[in-house]
Amino acid sequence: MEPSHEIVKALADPARLRVFAAIVLAGEHGTGLAVLREGHPDADRALPRLVRAGLVTSGGDGFRADTKVFREAAAAARSAVPDAPEGTDPGVANLYTAGRLTVIPTRRATRVAVLRDLAERLFAFDRVYTQAEVTESLAAVHDDPLTLRREMVDELLLERTVGGREYRRREAPPLD
Repeated sequence: MEPSHEIVKALADPARLRVFAAIVLAGEHGTGLAVLREGHPDADRALPRLVRAGLVTSGGDGFRADTKVFREAAAAARSAVPDAPEGTDPGVANLYTAGRLTVIPTRRATRVAVLRDLAERLFAFDRVYTQAEVTESLAAVHDDPLTLRREMVDELLLERTVGGREYRRREAPPLD
């Protein structure tokens, strides 16, 4: 089972959620079983499931929350069901959520990688596109298609006619 499912199932029970919250609030030093039992009569039943889900670790001095399990579960879920559209360059796939580009990167190398990926996936070399077609294609992946279009022209991935009515895909020069 995917780790995120195990976590959600473990925390879906209100009693287990309260026990986990008490352990989290105890901080990095953790808490003992006796203290947990005082505030949470269901602690004995909740703990095995929380430990099995990886949310809680037990040691000689008690129980501690293991928050890295959330990062690991998110990474596993992302790799199992990527948010990026099919065919997206893996180097920029982390910039997508639910199939849409969430941000236009400010770092030039990353921004150009995103723009190249979009050009490769959305526009063919042997075709002329209208401005509306380019805008519509880019709007399907980001809320600001005009900026993407302008950036693609600036980075020499798209070439436009003087009037700006027609666009054609072109090969970009190497990134400096």
